[in-house]
Amino acid sequence: MRSLRKKAGNSSGSLRTLILALMFVAALTLLAASAVHAGLLGQIDPFPGAAPPEALLGIVLATAAVAAFLSWARAWAFAMAATLLALLGTVYGLAVTLPRGEAGDVVYHASLLAGLIVAAGLLIRRRGLVD
Repeated sequence: MRSLRKKAGNSSGSLRTLILALMFVAALTLLAASAVHAGLLGQIDPFPGAAPPEALLGIVLATAAVAAFLSWARAWAFAMAATLLALLGTVYGLAVTLPRGEAGDVVYHASLLAGLIVAAGLLIRRRGLVD
């Protein structure tokens, strides 16, 4: 019986780690995209209109991931809200990116969207796991 509980605990810990990793990676990529679009890393892909929302979404998502990692009160609600906000922003970003036809941007947005959908799904299924 003890080993079953231990395995279940490890499974919960692994899922928690996966959720937090997905949130942190998404936040970091949003912040990196913001820097690229703002021209902070040179003229790689200038798109000044995208930089502020990407930075804001990255900061909110990173803050929510830290809150979940530290098990702050209402961390699940914050993580869920931040992930859904990032999802909405990414869908909008994809809608803006598709007509531009830049393959790298489309792949980035689609990948980010996939990671955020997985994170949101896990947060919904495992409510309380990050509290």
